[in-house]
Amino acid sequence: MPLAVVAVLAVVAIVASPATPGRGRAVAFAGGVCGLGCAAAWAVGQIRSTSPAGRVTAPLAATSLRLAPALVALAWLQTGGRALADAGAGEFLVVFYLAALAADVIRMIIRGRAGARRRGGTDAN
Repeated sequence: MPLAVVAVLAVVAIVASPATPGRGRAVAFAGGVCGLGCAAAWAVGQIRSTSPAGRVTAPLAATSLRLAPALVALAWLQTGGRALADAGAGEFLVVFYLAALAADVIRMIIRGRAGARRRGGTDAN
């Protein structure tokens, strides 16, 4: 779901943003970085563990893998990627990351409620 959100936002950004030099490359860069993070987070999230430590570690690793590429890309844009930064890649990167994060949070809420219904109760928050 987060990867689909990033893809839709990338298409919307290409279609709706003003035609400035490098805008397409900036959107592609930001979408690629966020897409890579989402795919890595999804892959780690598929690991199922029965131990309490594993149930804590997998979501933390998934969050780290979603965040790390975006942070590294932002650092690179600040230090060396001036052409992409001038085209707005940093702004697209932040928007795409936050949208992917929101989609993942919504997905986890829906999945948690569905699991509670299957168990015959509600989860205490």
